[in-house]
Parts: sequence; structure tokens; C-alpha cells
Amino acid sequence: MSRLRNQVHMTEDFENLLAYNLYNQTGYSNTEDRNNIKKMLKVGIDNILTEKQRKCVIMHYFEKKPMKQIAKELGVCPSTVTRTIQLAKKRLSILSVFL
Repeated sequence: MSRLRNQVHMTEDFENLLAYNLYNQTGYSNTEDRNNIKKMLKVGIDNILTEKQRKCVIMHYFEKKPMKQIAKELGVCPSTVTRTIQLAKKRLSILSVFL
């Protein structure tokens, strides 16, 4: 898993989906602020999320796998994957206090 995390690069799509609350709460919009948010999200993914949350987030947002495929690979229900990603996004929203 750590090998996979090292290959992760923030994409605009991923940033927009996960950082939506951060932008709304802070109002930051310039390039420097956006780059700082990207760095914080990367740190958050590596350090704040559980292993299960990290796997689901990487598989869905970076590998672009659908929820059903992730569920099949992890041996869980699709609703579990959806809930896990929602909880991961909630956990990452705590980063807004550092902005």
C-alpha cells in the first residue's frame, strides 16, 4: 500500500471532490492556497485516514474504480464503500482548522 501512496499525485478532480468543504469554509482561491490545500490533503490521506479509508479513497479517486468494483475487490458491500469514503471525506475536513 505504501508503494501505491508514493505514486499518488493530486488531480484537479480529486482536489475538487475532497476539498470542497475546505474551500467553502476558508474562501481561499489563489494558486498558492490551492497548492497548500493539496499538500495538506496528501498528508491527511497518509496520516489521518484508516487503512480501509485510504484504500477506498485511492481506488475510487485515483484509480477511478467504481464503487461496485472496489466492494468486490475488498469483499464488502457497495454501501460500505460509499460510507467509508464519506467518513474519509469527513475526517479530511478537519484539515480546515489548519488553514
